[in-house]
Amino acid sequence: MTTIREKIGEDLYTQLETEADKEVALAMQFEIVDQWRQDRYYIKRSLLTPLLNEFRLFEEKGFKFTPLDVFGILFSAKLQRSCQTEKEYSQRGGGGFMTESPFAFTWSEREKPTEEVIAEHLGKLESTVIERTLACEITHFNTYPTMGNASEFLEQLFVKLKLPFSVQIDPVQDNADGSHKPQTGRLAFTTIGTNSYVYLYSQAYLRTFLNILRIGGFLYRGQIDFGMWSIVIMAPTTPYFLKTNERGGTFSWEEDKKKPWEKIPDGCLFLSFGYRGITTLFLDNRTFAGIEKMFTENEVILKNISNPWNKKSVLDIATSLDILSTATQTPDLGAKILQIYCCLEHLFVPTNVKSDNIKYIIGAINVLDSNLLPWFQRLYKLRCDYAHKGYVQKDEKTLGLVFESVNNTMALLSAKLKQG
Repeated sequence: MTTIREKIGEDLYTQLETEADKEVALAMQFEIVDQWRQDRYYIKRSLLTPLLNEFRLFEEKGFKFTPLDVFGILFSAKLQRSCQTEKEYSQRGGGGFMTESPFAFTWSEREKPTEEVIAEHLGKLESTVIERTLACEITHFNTYPTMGNASEFLEQLFVKLKLPFSVQIDPVQDNADGSHKPQTGRLAFTTIGTNSYVYLYSQAYLRTFLNILRIGGFLYRGQIDFGMWSIVIMAPTTPYFLKTNERGGTFSWEEDKKKPWEKIPDGCLFLSFGYRGITTLFLDNRTFAGIEKMFTENEVILKNISNPWNKKSVLDIATSLDILSTATQTPDLGAKILQIYCCLEHLFVPTNVKSDNIKYIIGAINVLDSNLLPWFQRLYKLRCDYAHKGYVQKDEKTLGLVFESVNNTMALLSAKLKQG
């Protein structure tokens, strides 16, 4: 029977072992008692970025476990041999991004040879590959039962996209004083894997879907409510597994410190219309057709994140959608223009180029869809006007160009992905 180590291959295994040795060294250098003689607990590094290539290769090999699972086993086994007491081991073992190891290590295992302990735990790894559902709370949207069923619309959209999403939208409620209460719901994604695999793989799909939904809701808006409902902006809620913790995860204000592909899905769907204030996203008959159009025209985006850790997913999709999604939320109209232009630079200008960026964008548009060149010239002129003047005229013409630019940038992203 082929072992996990053999399936991984010696090169990959050696790289993970090297990272585990680094982590053990860092944990052993950590002061476990502070100046007031209080116990301290080590927190492991987030290894998503250092192990990005390993994540990609694991997915290409078809593994339903992650490098973090293997790393966690190697780290725990090696750390045991370095610690003198069980208490020291518990303090230096610490927490981290997730509980990577599928089974807790017992202190008595310290008496066994390290390689034997590692082999035993790796042997149990595949038994934890089961179906799990990761959910993300969604907020700040409105649905009207008399104007179509939002849950039914989204479920039908999931079928058309052939993706294992599910949705639950809570009934409309108002506060005790009669004031409006933004609606809430839950978007979930189901797949098979270990705890860390499902958590990270599902997050990529949830994050991508929510960004496209937010962009689609910006372009195909139901109405303007002028922010009259006193929208409260909340931090994103950490996704959680269904059937294990039905309550939402903790709020996080730290996501902007992460790279776009590392961020947790943000289910807040409020929108900014520039000079018109903040409004909720509407999910009813006025927006269903437009949102479906946005997803079907850009279906290639969701197809290209089947490996969330490949170059297209990390560099093109995650980053571009993060920029465009942010542009829909930015209150200042000129800032929206700059962000859209930056998204085009990100997509088409080589990373080492520092001047004449526009020629690379024009060249790419010529190849992908030359009909969009007149639009780009208008966008570039407005971008330059904003850069020099510090403002843009906040009128219907300018806002129309913003909507057109978001739509065309999405189209160019999809065209680039289709071209390969």
